[in-house]
Amino acid sequence: MGCSFSGLNALYDAVNGGGDVWINDNRFRIVRQLGEGGFAYVFLVKEVLTDSTSSGGGGGVAKKFKDPSHVSDDGTYAMKKVLIQNTEQLELVREEIRVSSLFSHPNLLPLLDHAIIAVKGSPEQSWKHEAYLLFPVHLDGTLLDNAKVMKAKKEFFSTSDVLQIFRQLCAGLKHMHSLEPPYAHNDVKPGNVLLTHRKGQPPLAILMDFGSARSARKQIRSRSEALQLQEWAAEHCSAPFRAPELWDCPSHSDIDERTDIWSLGCTLFAIMYGVSPFEYALGESGGSLQLAIVNAQIKWPAGPNPPYPEALHQFVTWMLQPQSTYRHEKCV
Repeated sequence: MGCSFSGLNALYDAVNGGGDVWINDNRFRIVRQLGEGGFAYVFLVKEVLTDSTSSGGGGGVAKKFKDPSHVSDDGTYAMKKVLIQNTEQLELVREEIRVSSLFSHPNLLPLLDHAIIAVKGSPEQSWKHEAYLLFPVHLDGTLLDNAKVMKAKKEFFSTSDVLQIFRQLCAGLKHMHSLEPPYAHNDVKPGNVLLTHRKGQPPLAILMDFGSARSARKQIRSRSEALQLQEWAAEHCSAPFRAPELWDCPSHSDIDERTDIWSLGCTLFAIMYGVSPFEYALGESGGSLQLAIVNAQIKWPAGPNPPYPEALHQFVTWMLQPQSTYRHEKCV
């Protein structure tokens, strides 16, 4: 079946200049590229309905959705295409699909459909598989995108919007942390938060990208295990938002979902000021991001006028405790 999908995609690429993609039984037309990173590309796509797929009311891919709110009014979705070069990458994509299917929460981006297909190698392409992942589309961009625009205009979120965005991220993470076993996102950051602006309401915030999500609780009982965790974190957890215990893991320690609490505290700071509380270290001569993080050396930049409440600063500081035992799940 995988080869047949590959053949269909190749056929429609040839006929439509790469404009159509099949995900299982449903056909989508690529409208434009939304982003890219590594071996992954994200496209805005629109479902192509035929008489056979649209019959039966709500037809097409919408028939597969458990939650009717995920159905697009205009048939547009976001599609992530991953070029898979080896078995390790294939297993990572399969794990992302498996983990994504565990979650069902309005503040976590749902995986609507997916397909992994085999492709024939050629001198021009080194990958052996392609993965297609379908999601709801949010065209207002990420918190990072919004922060860049606001910084250029010297604008800030209101205290109310800061708290509303933060509350929604807390709700999504609480869902992940409440599973049995609990799951940690491991890469909470502004670039993984989708925002949708709503007239007369605070922005809708949705946490996305579960490629680094894993079972949260790990027992570290040797130096080799500690180093292995640090190496994994260096690859999967963005440095300015990475918890201290993932930079310098003790040889005897218990790692849990409180790594997300640290990243959430950094993200709350970023909702307020547009950057991680530790990125200043990257611009200082002789500065060390790792030292700034493990010592929780926060520098508060100039903010809005009037400034954010001091209680909000204290809350960020409370979440950014270098010792994870002082970080409590109460904040989510």
